[in-house]
Amino acid sequence: MSQKIIIFTEKITSRIEYIFDFIFHNFSGIDYKTTTDFDEFSQSILPKINFSNQFLENEINYKVDDILLETTIQENVDYSILNEFGKCFYWLSRYEEYIAKPEKFDKHNRFLGSDLDYSKPIVDEICIEIQKKIKSKFPEIYFKQRVFKQINTHDVDYAWKYLHHSPKIKFGSLSKKILKGDFKEFQNQIKILNQQKKDPYDTFDYLKVLAEKHQIETVFFWLLGDYSTFDKNHHWKNNAQKNLINNISTWAKIGIHPSYQSNFDENKLTIEINRLEKISNQPIKKSRQHFIKLNFPYTYQQLLINEILEDYTMGFPHQLGFRAGTSTPFKWFDLSRNQQTLLKIYPFVAMDVTLKNYLKLTPQQALEEIKRLKQTIKAINGTFITLFHQSNLNGDWTEWLKVYESIFE
Repeated sequence: MSQKIIIFTEKITSRIEYIFDFIFHNFSGIDYKTTTDFDEFSQSILPKINFSNQFLENEINYKVDDILLETTIQENVDYSILNEFGKCFYWLSRYEEYIAKPEKFDKHNRFLGSDLDYSKPIVDEICIEIQKKIKSKFPEIYFKQRVFKQINTHDVDYAWKYLHHSPKIKFGSLSKKILKGDFKEFQNQIKILNQQKKDPYDTFDYLKVLAEKHQIETVFFWLLGDYSTFDKNHHWKNNAQKNLINNISTWAKIGIHPSYQSNFDENKLTIEINRLEKISNQPIKKSRQHFIKLNFPYTYQQLLINEILEDYTMGFPHQLGFRAGTSTPFKWFDLSRNQQTLLKIYPFVAMDVTLKNYLKLTPQQALEEIKRLKQTIKAINGTFITLFHQSNLNGDWTEWLKVYESIFE
């Protein structure tokens, strides 16, 4: 049985190497040799693929799209005329986000999407079609058996609603309730502060029970920025939070949740990572941006400067689905520098806030969408990643517990 192929191409570029590496090595688990020497190619006894603009009789032929030969970003790429390899590169590199018009971004400068179909993992489906084409001509080739995987991720924007805040925040919160005449919530807050009731955002034990029962990998991303309009987390020196982080890191993985403000001051990212490393006494290599603020290439370049190796921001706040067209973790290709990087991207397909607040779905509708996405990913043995905030499993969200629990089914 063969586990290696030879590919002829007239020119080897960093983009061609990148997409070959993803499709053949990463996705399919086969070794390959790329050559520009036609004699070597024609004389080889290995299974052959012709990746050039000359058609070869009796070979598997793929034309080379210009997008894979260029070294710069072109404003007028026509996605519809790209072949399988060009399309995969366009999706994975997030080419469309570099050339998108300003109206394609929201007030937080987050990409809203285009006319592409994000409802299915198009890149994964293309890879499977390429495998079928190779297998039909070379039945001796075997591809690696992909295994379905699930990762549950949680962004901790606020560890507690009422507990462990500074006296200023605590009394300010109580005063507002009196001024508004919200005496019911005032009494509720007093009970929580007196340890007579559990803080509604403290759902960590519940998450632990489910994760351990179903043996699902779990990651928590911690917001440790300085207090601002969009960063209202507990102070990073808060001892209760430090203890909580260290307790959670005994049963789950942890990563940094870079603050909203870190997008405007690159030093803040370094400071926040250092804070989490100091608290947890471990190197921090995982990240997901607060507010899903992901802008190319700046965000990922900053993560690399700070030695982050895995990022989980690749998904939409406004819609469900496959932002990069795949459910397969992949290395980021920096288009601005025309090179593959060491940063590995873990795409998520659904977020609690998207389901409830952006799409206005009922819990039952959300449950059906989660089920559809999970089945779609299972069919191609991809990685099913969801994002649920631990603070959104109570109060107005109580009915959504069944949505969260459905991801384990």
